[in-house]
Amino acid sequence: MSLTLVPKHRLATVNRLLSKNSPGSVQRMFSFGEKNFASPCASLHQLRSRPDAGHGKPNNSLYDLKLHHFSTLSNEKGNAMDQNACKSSNGSSKNLSEEVIADHAWRQLNHIWTEEEIEKQMATKDTKHEPVTQSDKIMKSIMQVMYHSFNAITGYRQENPTAKSIEWRLIVLESFAGVPGFLAAAFRHFYSLRALERDHGSIYTFLEEAENERMHLLVCLKMFEANPVTRALVIAAQVSMTPFLMMTYAISPPSMHRFVGYLEETAVETYSNIIHHCETEGTHLHREWSHLQAPDIAKSYWALDENASWVTCLKHILADEAHHRDVNHTFAGLPENAENPFIKDHMEDFDRAVMRKSEGMRSSIPSGT
Repeated sequence: MSLTLVPKHRLATVNRLLSKNSPGSVQRMFSFGEKNFASPCASLHQLRSRPDAGHGKPNNSLYDLKLHHFSTLSNEKGNAMDQNACKSSNGSSKNLSEEVIADHAWRQLNHIWTEEEIEKQMATKDTKHEPVTQSDKIMKSIMQVMYHSFNAITGYRQENPTAKSIEWRLIVLESFAGVPGFLAAAFRHFYSLRALERDHGSIYTFLEEAENERMHLLVCLKMFEANPVTRALVIAAQVSMTPFLMMTYAISPPSMHRFVGYLEETAVETYSNIIHHCETEGTHLHREWSHLQAPDIAKSYWALDENASWVTCLKHILADEAHHRDVNHTFAGLPENAENPFIKDHMEDFDRAVMRKSEGMRSSIPSGT
């Protein structure tokens, strides 16, 4: 079952119909023969009841729409799917149906952080997982050795670090951080093919994590130059650590996730320290970075304001890293073949992305058209 892509002119028409409170027209417009562009949890045309509804006044509360993970559904299955998906969303059903998960639209969309969410993520900078099992202790020890070695190689120190020591540190860190998620997704993908079984949605989360880390790298490369030494370190880190991660995942997937959780803890600690010094007058980072603007790709990726600063961009990266920390520690403790607890988060991110796109197209429509 594939996703039906909707041309821009259709979405623009939807916005005009929504502004006129014409739900019936919207529903008819999203009908394609035997396929309906439907919302499993709530109808596209479901608007919040307002006093002025139905009196010719436009309803501008676009976020009141319940666009919950658009799927292409056959007419015969639509109603049954509606009921099943709603049960899952309101908590009365434990697992999401395979049909809902089979909707590809919500995959690999990054989360757009609000200011409140970023503050909460930044407040977790001291959150650490205490090793419980023997494998936890081994992974923690390996991470500690790598962390201190990395500090020595890059010349990084926590007290008033220089911009130069941070630049190549971030490039190397983000180039390596994009490896584990992709490896986990690949291993689970091949296992699903061999076992002829579902993956329960985990592949999507790991692919999104890998893509997110790669975007961090691309953003950093817009700000810093990767010199030959940095490039050599990137290659060395990938060549040396990828076999280790592959072997670890082949033997014990939870151990690799625990290792990545510890890695992300150090990343959150590093970014928190960087942000602190960027905002502290008299430091190297405040002098060199506090006035910088965020690169355009960062503004697009995280939906930042046009005048967003580099420090704001760093806060979004920290929030992503804190999320990866929690995701990997969660997977390290999940039983085998457990459902992915983060699927609904991906779907909500998709819903919000649709809203942002729709609002952007709505604002670009000339008045009176």
